[in-house]
Amino acid sequence: MKISMKFLILPVFIFLLACSSAKKTTSSKPEEELALPELPLSELDIPIRIAAAPVLAKAEQLVPSEFTSDAWPDYMHPTCDFRYKYRFVRTSLQLSCVNNIIGIRFGGNYQVSGSKCLCTAGIPVTPWIYGSCGFPPQPLRKVTMSLSSGLQFLPNYQLRTTTTIHKIQPIDKCEVSVFSTDITQLVMDSIRSSLVSFSTAMDQTISGLSFAKFITQLKDSSYRKIAIGPYGYFLLNPTAIRIGQLNYVKDSFSISLGLTCKPQFGSDPVNHIPVPSSMPALLQTESRNGIRLYMNMNYDYDFLTKILRDSLHNKVFEVNGRTIVVKDASIKGIDHHQIELRVDFAGSNHGSIYIWGTPLLDTAKQTLSLPDIQYSMAGEDLALKIGRSLFRNKIRKTIQGKSYLDITAWVNANKPLFDQILNREFIKNLYSSGTIREAKIIGILTTRQSIQTQVFISGELKILGGNL
Repeated sequence: MKISMKFLILPVFIFLLACSSAKKTTSSKPEEELALPELPLSELDIPIRIAAAPVLAKAEQLVPSEFTSDAWPDYMHPTCDFRYKYRFVRTSLQLSCVNNIIGIRFGGNYQVSGSKCLCTAGIPVTPWIYGSCGFPPQPLRKVTMSLSSGLQFLPNYQLRTTTTIHKIQPIDKCEVSVFSTDITQLVMDSIRSSLVSFSTAMDQTISGLSFAKFITQLKDSSYRKIAIGPYGYFLLNPTAIRIGQLNYVKDSFSISLGLTCKPQFGSDPVNHIPVPSSMPALLQTESRNGIRLYMNMNYDYDFLTKILRDSLHNKVFEVNGRTIVVKDASIKGIDHHQIELRVDFAGSNHGSIYIWGTPLLDTAKQTLSLPDIQYSMAGEDLALKIGRSLFRNKIRKTIQGKSYLDITAWVNANKPLFDQILNREFIKNLYSSGTIREAKIIGILTTRQSIQTQVFISGELKILGGNL
């Protein structure tokens, strides 16, 4: 009777896909003296692009559409013998932003009315003589202006802006003919004063904005292990947080968020790293892009055995007309950095198969093999019906000295799944877009207690915002 090697290798596949693997080296050191090398820090920089239209609409609401003299429609009295009033109505805002410098340009139309009299001892003694420009039937006078605001992200996760008025340029001068007086500059100075008041109020408002409370809420999830379904516990462990430069390009605002961290993944739910009292200070940097993730993974055998049992219990295989049912499976560490896999099955045949050996990773080829594989069988029925010699030849010819997991091929085969995870709407109107460029296993250490692996993943991840 022939039995497919797929049945024998499948449990090993599932185990390795659940945990990952290691270096093409051997050592005579005792287990307790061996350790994987320290990994480089992981760097994650995620560009964020947000549609500008909703932001511009909000800015249109924040910037007053009309500036008037203080007492409008009544007159202001700068001197006893002169009084005036003005109104300025702006056009739509034109926004630019380059490396945190926000530029705002807009035009507008203004009208002004003034009157003059003679005063004695600070008291008007003659009737007021009126003059105006920009009031019907005259057209409104035109003016353009611009200002800029420098944006800063502070280490304590607060914002700061410093707004400066650059230009207030009248296109049409305002000459009140009754006085033969050009009062354009007076009006421009008044408009400037109004803009200064607005800019100061805006800077004060923004300086009160803070992300500190939000960041504090993230601290627990960043420094405490989080259960990731049945696959174990993940720890982010950030050591630095950074933010890039804000820019406005093609109707979108763009900025990057960055993180330096020492992530961990494994079966231990206990966090052995002290939780700091606060998050790292926010760093203002240039905009960056890309993910370089180095991660330690550590799984004990009880956890891996549970995954195997959940995956294989009562799995049915048809082998040359015979039915094989997997009843149980387990994995454990044995001496000399080897692992042992046991599979119990029933059905047309019943018994147990034990397979053990030393996982060996070729880091250049990204293949995993068991060059020293050994096996044994238990169960009288199995021995009689299949034959030990058949297993001896089949196992050794099929597995021994050959790679049984091509990691690169596995990554490529599962790329559609990775793309589906990276490219999706994860919050309403927020979309992620990304790709994995490289994924490989760079280290393994098997002990009697656990399997420790190190993985490296590089790629890109972007966040796209719609109508927030």
